[in-house]
Amino acid sequence: MTTATVLIVEDEPTIALSFQHILKGSLDYNYQITSVISAEDALKAWEQAGSFDVVLLDIFLPGESGLQFLRAIRSVDEDSVVICISGSQDYRVVHDVFKLGADDFISKLELSNHYVLEKAIFAGLAKRQYRQEKARLEITQQRLDAITTIIRTVHHELNNPMAIMKLAISKITTPGELTEEEFRRYAAQVQENIERMTEVLRRLPYFHEEVLNTQLRGLKLYALPDDPSSKKNL
Repeated sequence: MTTATVLIVEDEPTIALSFQHILKGSLDYNYQITSVISAEDALKAWEQAGSFDVVLLDIFLPGESGLQFLRAIRSVDEDSVVICISGSQDYRVVHDVFKLGADDFISKLELSNHYVLEKAIFAGLAKRQYRQEKARLEITQQRLDAITTIIRTVHHELNNPMAIMKLAISKITTPGELTEEEFRRYAAQVQENIERMTEVLRRLPYFHEEVLNTQLRGLKLYALPDDPSSKKNL
């Protein structure tokens, strides 16, 4: 059974107890419940716990309103499931609730059917799980994109010197006469491009910055970053 923490913010004891009764009867979740009667107490409970998986929030409370509490927690936490509850069905109240980031709104008239509350909680938790999974997939995609960037960059940085070396070696190894000057020139090209490839491989571990090469068209490529250790020696 999955454990979920719940904060009940309700100043009417009978309603708060009915919420607890419904939650404790769940066959799907083991709810760890904290119940308070004001927004001020709710903020204290929030600070002590760090956050809650689910908040059942009465809008009209003594002292600060439920909307003030909702605004406060949404400024630091977008992940908790917040279900607002009110005896009023005024469309302006409902509008404000969703504008401040609530996941659902339930009229107290609907709570005579306890399945309404359970359904809202299940839907909110499922929505949160979807958001978390989506975020994980986005991070995975970003990592794959970064790997692709590295592969393309290294391919570009190594392909040109390899092509030059291949041409120079073919000239050196082709039967026929080469002047000493030509031989030295081709040998120098091989040496120069070996050093160029070595430099690419040396800088590769520092590929933590992506510097876009805007001089190339078509394929999106990135230049290898500078080696930080080389800057220290300047």
